Amino acid sequence: MKTTSPSSELLQTQAVDWLLRIRSENCTETERYAFNIWLEESVSHRQAYETVLAQWEWMEPFKAMNFPARDAALRYRGKSPCHLFTFCLYKGAAASLLLVLGLATFSPNGWLGFPQTYVAEKGDRQTVTLVDGSSIELNTESEVRVHFNRWHRNVDIIKGEVFFTVVHDAERPFEVRAGNGRIRDIGTAFEVYIKPEQVIVAVQEGIVEVQALKKRELTAGQQLAYNDSGEFQALQGQDVAGLTAWRQGNLVFRNRPLDDVLAEVGRYHDSRIRLQNESLGKLRVSGTFHTVELNDTLNAIATILPVNIDYIGTHEIVLKSAVSIDR
Repeated sequence: MKTTSPSSELLQTQAVDWLLRIRSENCTETERYAFNIWLEESVSHRQAYETVLAQWEWMEPFKAMNFPARDAALRYRGKSPCHLFTFCLYKGAAASLLLVLGLATFSPNGWLGFPQTYVAEKGDRQTVTLVDGSSIELNTESEVRVHFNRWHRNVDIIKGEVFFTVVHDAERPFEVRAGNGRIRDIGTAFEVYIKPEQVIVAVQEGIVEVQALKKRELTAGQQLAYNDSGEFQALQGQDVAGLTAWRQGNLVFRNRPLDDVLAEVGRYHDSRIRLQNESLGKLRVSGTFHTVELNDTLNAIATILPVNIDYIGTHEIVLKSAVSIDR
């Protein structure tokens, strides 16, 4: 299970190095093979490379132009020592342009910034440390798009569940967009979870401002939800500790309907879990379960509820009424 990733700056440096290397006329098959291995090592590697490639292609019209910053970079490159080996060896002028224009314009502290996408696959978690020192933790099947520049810090949650630990910066607001709402940090740690029927926001520390149809501030220990229309909704039987227990590899349920519980459990596993009939879904479940232990979770549910487990093949599980099976 992935829980950490290299810094975005290190990955960007590696991605630039590989981009220039494989585009060189002198690139060998061995280097191409090594590049493919690096690319497949993690989702973060692929995301970093795609970001740098997009920057490179955007700057294509500028690569043949002469302007003072580029000329200065080329003069410096000619005198620089071998620690700029990659830039000296491959596509010298274009590499210098990428270094000068790219850092000034596309870096997270630059004029425009450049969006970066982070993904946690099914069953995985990923923690990303951002350039401002903030961190985002992605739960299973989650995806975010981060766009920092010198004025703003924006994160779009495409899907899933994300926990934010934000370094406050009054001059650069940190804003999360999820569904039809926006969550603005006021120096805090908080969770945002996009569900099919609603978006849940829960604050562990500090304060956030949630804006949908209306605006509301949440402090530590508070949570709320809003639907697709932006209307605020109360959350019953849930607290911040329970909502964020996935960060320790747990799922906590307090008097939750069985169909809701199985939907949550199913997010972490490839097996399809279904109920024999809709009436079983109304049974209530309370308890703490490990996200990675599917069989243990189902066995525990079968112990506390009148259901039996039927394994159909390798990727389908049916929970049936114990009463009907005993007849």
